Amino acid sequence: GGRTLFCAFNLGDSPAEVYQLMGEALYFHLLMTSAAKGDTKRERVDRVLSWSPAPVEIPTEFVDGLSPGIGGVGAHFNVQPQFHVGFVIEFAERWKEIGQAERQSLLSDPWAFKCFANKLEFRSRTLKAGKPTTPSVQREGMLHLVFPDAFECVFSIDQKRKIASAFKRFVSKPTDDVDAQLTQIRAELEKRYKFGDHKFYWPEIRAQWDDKYDYDPWDDFVSRAKNFVASGKLQSQEIEYKTRIGEKLAAARKSVLSGADGWRGVLEEAFKDRDFNLISWRLMEHFRRWLRSQPDAALNALTALWTSENLSVEERILGFSDRFPADVVKGAAGSRMSVIATLLMGVSAASYPPFRITAFNRAYMRVGYIWPDRNASESELYGRALSFLDTFMQEAAARGLTLNNRLEAQSIVWRVIGDYSVVDEEDEFEDETHPPEPDLDALAADLLLPVEFLREVDDLLKEKKQVIFQGPPGTGKTYAARALARCLALGDEDAVTLVQFHPSYAYEDFVQGFRPTLSDDGQAGFKIQNGALVRAAERARENPGARHFLIIDEINRGNLAKVFGELYFLLEYRDEAVELQYSESGEKFALPENLHIIGTMNTADRSIALVDLALRRRFYFVEFHPDKYPIAGLLRRWLAENGLSDMAWVAGVVDSANEKLSDDPHAAIGPSYFMRENLDDAKVKRAWEHGVLPYIEERLFGESERLAEFALDRLRQEAGRGDA
Repeated sequence: GGRTLFCAFNLGDSPAEVYQLMGEALYFHLLMTSAAKGDTKRERVDRVLSWSPAPVEIPTEFVDGLSPGIGGVGAHFNVQPQFHVGFVIEFAERWKEIGQAERQSLLSDPWAFKCFANKLEFRSRTLKAGKPTTPSVQREGMLHLVFPDAFECVFSIDQKRKIASAFKRFVSKPTDDVDAQLTQIRAELEKRYKFGDHKFYWPEIRAQWDDKYDYDPWDDFVSRAKNFVASGKLQSQEIEYKTRIGEKLAAARKSVLSGADGWRGVLEEAFKDRDFNLISWRLMEHFRRWLRSQPDAALNALTALWTSENLSVEERILGFSDRFPADVVKGAAGSRMSVIATLLMGVSAASYPPFRITAFNRAYMRVGYIWPDRNASESELYGRALSFLDTFMQEAAARGLTLNNRLEAQSIVWRVIGDYSVVDEEDEFEDETHPPEPDLDALAADLLLPVEFLREVDDLLKEKKQVIFQGPPGTGKTYAARALARCLALGDEDAVTLVQFHPSYAYEDFVQGFRPTLSDDGQAGFKIQNGALVRAAERARENPGARHFLIIDEINRGNLAKVFGELYFLLEYRDEAVELQYSESGEKFALPENLHIIGTMNTADRSIALVDLALRRRFYFVEFHPDKYPIAGLLRRWLAENGLSDMAWVAGVVDSANEKLSDDPHAAIGPSYFMRENLDDAKVKRAWEHGVLPYIEERLFGESERLAEFALDRLRQEAGRGDA
């Protein structure tokens, strides 16, 4: 019966060694195909071995290797197995004929190995009777099996050529070798797509190179869009905060066009929105620094972008780009366009939504949309993105999904393509062989703090996993904690969680507990829900290669023993797991190694005395005091950096006041009260009378006669910085 399948090899009454060779060759042959089940493959190999005069069995450790197979092989592979098995035998014969040194050389060089396999001159009558390309599937499979990083899991030479032709724009180094072309293509695609195995056979990819493949990528794309819309999260998680930011930018536009002096402050309000994530953190900081250092040039550029004239979006972008220095946002046009697109939301968020080149490129890839040229300008990149969104809206409407505007379309697109790591777009075409490092030098320049201090805090976090910034109010503890966390998380906003403790904050809020909920039939009830800590831990556990941060603001204001519970133990023993109070029986929880905790503690708050030694032992503490490193001199540095040297007297006033409060170091006045845009005498007076003096009065309770020492005019005179 089945023996006729191998009659071409004429085994006849051959010795046992011949049958074993045939079994081994057949085993190798069947490794390739994923079309047959492992049990079927084993049965075929066992059948051949059973004909031997001295039967042998497949070693147990080899059996599992037969399933699931490496890839698709085509019908010819199964219909004429003698050619493919024969190739394996002849390859093995030649391999034994060469010396050990040559074998090692070939195994260290995939391209030399390929040359060796391609130049085999067949000796058997069976292989000579076929075409030279007949066993090509076996040969291509062998190349991938031996060198999976050099040769793709594509066993058809014709398909390799089609792929190379379809994606030839990604071949930057000309070569006639189709495998070398595919290597370059794979590298480029991996920058734009989340690939797994068999990447070139993914439906949205295959549709771009296989003209016979019946697949409309828009069907899948719109189906995913419908699922997201049906989840009810479009408005709450996407549209609401973007609309709010758009309204703030519209207010900034109105301020700019009216010539109001406080336009920068209005614009900063948009950037300070609690949910602002439209531009990568680093790009945002570079842009804000330009606003501060060159306000006149920035105003000129913004006026060109936001003009009330009836200009096209291309004209607006060109007008701004011509006035936007290249050294502010370095790199490719996509980096600059992400900033410009966000600002365009001030004209109309519904018509001009945010832009990230990485996100749109992945969307283009999913549906086979024509990519912009690699050297496209800002306006060309954004024009292509808007055209894509319009096409998406049309394709969605044709499939029963109505989208109201481009902002809805853009929000859904970013959700459909899945989470993507937030990297600076200036690196979008670079070959990142190493993970990016946090730019602490840039952060130090932005915070006006010594970079050595930031590196020390980073080292403390790596060693202890949790630190607390402690100091009087107004010393920038929370601001520095958030900025440092974003920087160390490489700008990934999803990797940074912020909570604030207060007297009513409980274990159930922070860790896990029963929360009121409604059932599907509208009945009220309770359900166990995870708190901020467990949610942050889950995100960190899902992405073990990235650093995640939990910031606990005002950590000393909570009842720490009750809020932390068994977390006291986990803070010290990260490699242990415990059952949480509300966990199901047997379910255990551990803190992942890549989750860091940064707390802030106001030392002027008397509740600091309630922070017990058990918690203190589990954190490193970092001092933020106006008179000590690294905060000492910060206000003077900030005033100079922001062109407010004429207001330097304010730093003298603060120093003088702190000297008078030196008997209570926790009562010191921090610089943040006065680090405000467009600071002037009136703003200083307002901050002093309504912010600083009430605080001093509370600290000097029972010593009201001393309040006169802290009159602003008196302190200014004492500081010798000007007349009252």
